[in-house]
Amino acid sequence: MEKKKLREGFSRVLLLYIVPILLSGVVRALGIHIFVTPNNFAPGGINGIAVMLEYGTGLNSGWYLLMINVPLFFIAFFLLGKREAIVSTCSMLLTSGLLILFGHLKIPAFDGLATEEPVAFGLLAAVASGILLGAALAIMLRSVGTAGGTAVLASVVNKKWQYLSISWLTFGFDATVVIASFFVYYVPAAGLAQNLVTVLLALVSLFVTSKTSDLIMHGFHTAYKFEIITTQPEEVAREIMERTHHGVTLIHATGMYSHTDKSMLVCLIRKRQIAELQRIIKRYPDTFAYFSPASEVYGRFAK
Repeated sequence: MEKKKLREGFSRVLLLYIVPILLSGVVRALGIHIFVTPNNFAPGGINGIAVMLEYGTGLNSGWYLLMINVPLFFIAFFLLGKREAIVSTCSMLLTSGLLILFGHLKIPAFDGLATEEPVAFGLLAAVASGILLGAALAIMLRSVGTAGGTAVLASVVNKKWQYLSISWLTFGFDATVVIASFFVYYVPAAGLAQNLVTVLLALVSLFVTSKTSDLIMHGFHTAYKFEIITTQPEEVAREIMERTHHGVTLIHATGMYSHTDKSMLVCLIRKRQIAELQRIIKRYPDTFAYFSPASEVYGRFAK
């Protein structure tokens, strides 16, 4: 019995903490080493600061990530939560170690600046880095609900000034890093347009990071919830079920303006079925409907 509990406990720790730490650390390190550092743009956050410091000093960004995240660990540990601090910091430490290792092993990188079309290949690097960094971010958010880095600073500031949104504070910190990158990578002889490419690549990377993270967190289980007020529930529900192959729930309702009995139909459908459902509803003039996105759909929901 004790052995079974130990195995179950180890499996839980493995799936909830060890695997996310390894995956996020490796994916983040690959994104930084292969696509970010050689193409001279800073994708925001602590990663961006470390990359800019490497550009300015020549010292591997892994060392800077290590130096920055150690004090952040203590801040998060005492002010935010032990579990979140330990897991997110372990992931960052793994990233730091891998970046240092990649530097010593001379792992090949995608250097778009060395090609005949540096802007085009730099854009590809920004998109690729955004995908990898977004995947690493989503893994950590699913594991402990935080990714560390600037999110820790944002949470600390939010504790003192609670009217400031954590998401906006994180965006502000990331934007500050991106703006600073313009001056770090600035080349006087290149002209303003060429120097702005650095900032634009950073913004592309940030955008793709956000979209990739959202897609992994919510996109694969996204549906749309329709709530339909009608006096013909049987006919409307039958047509919806026949055409969309999704179930419909009936709720009895009363219109408070007219004080008449009505029915509310609730159904979840895929995004591609919205137009079909709208066409169905238009055939019933006395029907009123509205819909909203619903993420993380569980249970029996047909693919």
